[in-house]
Amino acid sequence: MAQNATAGTAGGHSYAFGLGYLLLCFNALGWGLNFPVLKLGLAFSPPMLFTCMRMALGTLAMFIIAGLLGVLRLPRRGDLPILLSVGVLQNMAFITLVTLGVQYLPAGRAAILAYTTPIWVVPAAALFLGERFTLPRAMGVGLGLAGLLTVFNPLSIDWSNHDVFIGGGLIMLGTILWTAGLIHVRRHHWQGDVLSLIPWQLLTSVLALLPLALLLESPSQIDWEPSFVWMLVFSGAIASGICVAAQVAAIRSLPAVSLSLSSASVPAVGMLSAAWFLGEVPTPSDLAGFALIALGILVVGLADRRQALRNRSTAAKATPAS
Repeated sequence: MAQNATAGTAGGHSYAFGLGYLLLCFNALGWGLNFPVLKLGLAFSPPMLFTCMRMALGTLAMFIIAGLLGVLRLPRRGDLPILLSVGVLQNMAFITLVTLGVQYLPAGRAAILAYTTPIWVVPAAALFLGERFTLPRAMGVGLGLAGLLTVFNPLSIDWSNHDVFIGGGLIMLGTILWTAGLIHVRRHHWQGDVLSLIPWQLLTSVLALLPLALLLESPSQIDWEPSFVWMLVFSGAIASGICVAAQVAAIRSLPAVSLSLSSASVPAVGMLSAAWFLGEVPTPSDLAGFALIALGILVVGLADRRQALRNRSTAAKATPAS
């Protein structure tokens, strides 16, 4: 990918900060706006069929993007396990569970919960990958848990409203499955280009979900209003397709701490857009919980950055001068 005028370097890796931040802003808008779009779209379609259709559009968009970039090719045999785990855990399960959860929660709160994954990756990586559970990382996890408890403030919850627990439980289960897929991604030794695999991962998710959706839901329940078609196009082609490609490009353009910050920007856009389009008013618990979770993500991101710089410095010292 070509570097622009704002490119910088760190530890031998060249970053394109201008392009990277532009991509992150695009993703924050796309993924954040998608939460109220999901909420509105579920009035026209059952959730699992809605998820199938949006992922099918995302699959089509990614095949077109990969083809235009010249990276479209069949996945290598060694990448098939990651294709299946990402397709089933990170795409099908996560997106389906979040969509189901949005039925029961305000869109803004659903956005907050869905983007807590960077917090849960820390203990999972320590447990399964042997990564160090340092004090800063522990502080980040603690802030994330405090934020989660704040969102589900026992003193402010209507305990007779079971929708809160159903919706929150579905989304948190989705984040756990996403984390499991991410741990597999970290352990995997890639044999092909990541971007070339994304269309196949999305296709896998569609093929896995479609039989279950047709078993539990009926296409006759879909109300094909013009407004719903536009919602489907946005949620599918943009949020599930173009934004995914933009995120891959951002990963190649920015350091990890910037990407961690982007995980906090999506729910911020989600809350603001839900207030604008749906008239939702975030509760004080939602706002305080979001602030704690965002701070936790920042602390984890900074800790990861320090560790990466330390590892790079150690590797440079161990390399003999030529």
